[in-house]
Amino acid sequence: MKTLMVGTATLMQDSNPNFAYKMAGATIAAIPMLLVFVLFQRFFTNGITAGAVKE
Repeated sequence: MKTLMVGTATLMQDSNPNFAYKMAGATIAAIPMLLVFVLFQRFFTNGITAGAVKE
């Protein structure tokens, strides 16, 4: 049992690495991060603009 990042990193340790598996693992690993960003994008942009305002 390994985390997804460790599992995709071990795919490159073989003598003949399969890049298709590595790219599929990286894509699956990025999906939760993208979903969180899309769902909370409004809060990210509000925080960035609030921090950039000088008074």
